[in-house]
Amino acid sequence: MITVNVRAVRSLKQDKKSFWVVVALCSLAFCLLAHMSLIFISFYENHRTMTGDEISVFMEPGTKAEDAKKFLTSQLDQLAPGSEIRLIPPKDILEEDILKLIGKKDKIPDIYVITFPISTPFASIQEMVHVIAEAKDVSVVSANLDWIKKRYSLRQALALGAAAFGIPACALVGLLFVVGIHRLNSFLKHDQALLLMLGANRWQVSGPLVEIACAATLISSAIGSVLYFITTYVSVPLLEDAFEVHLLPSLGVNILICLFLTFVLVVYAAVCSYITAGRTKPLTF
Repeated sequence: MITVNVRAVRSLKQDKKSFWVVVALCSLAFCLLAHMSLIFISFYENHRTMTGDEISVFMEPGTKAEDAKKFLTSQLDQLAPGSEIRLIPPKDILEEDILKLIGKKDKIPDIYVITFPISTPFASIQEMVHVIAEAKDVSVVSANLDWIKKRYSLRQALALGAAAFGIPACALVGLLFVVGIHRLNSFLKHDQALLLMLGANRWQVSGPLVEIACAATLISSAIGSVLYFITTYVSVPLLEDAFEVHLLPSLGVNILICLFLTFVLVVYAAVCSYITAGRTKPLTF
């Protein structure tokens, strides 16, 4: 009895060239997809750990620290939850000679630095500056709103750029795998059409293509993973040294990226090949 596995092996022997052409094509597609995943992970990590925008609040001399912090906290809870408030000691920003000239310590205003979460909208920061500046115990609010707005716009542009690159890249990789599956199906069509004419069920018709497509995807994922690790560990450290940023996830994260992409692509190849083979028409005379 000729099983689905036997038919798949027999078909591979008939046209090995097409199979390895598809493997080469899908290996490059896998490497592209893995690098795209690396870009998203690196962007997310840097975005998540990036220091937020800051403003400095100079309180009136003699204002109690507890009252000042309570006021600032109440405002932040309303407009920018998750913000951090730090009291800056005068000695950290003023020279010892200046402290001596000022004299009594109670004449030195308390300085608070407010760090906003990275996700805080610019409008909320702008409103916060206005509200705090109007408070009676606040002397001056130091905030470079123009620079904060530029940083906010830059982060927004980077996020949109990553999405604008990622969506077409995913579509391209998906298209490359579909093209490869159709190429594999081209040397199985006669066998499929004949089986349909004889009354075979859906799995008997589609099974060989599903097995061949999954095998091609697994081999492509293995080769693509090797290409990914070689290109990543050669090029990314050079970029990190040049721009003084951290871009490369740990080895475990990279392995998980490859395993997850392999699983997704195998499932994708199985579904696409099953649908592709199922569209074959029965052989007629």
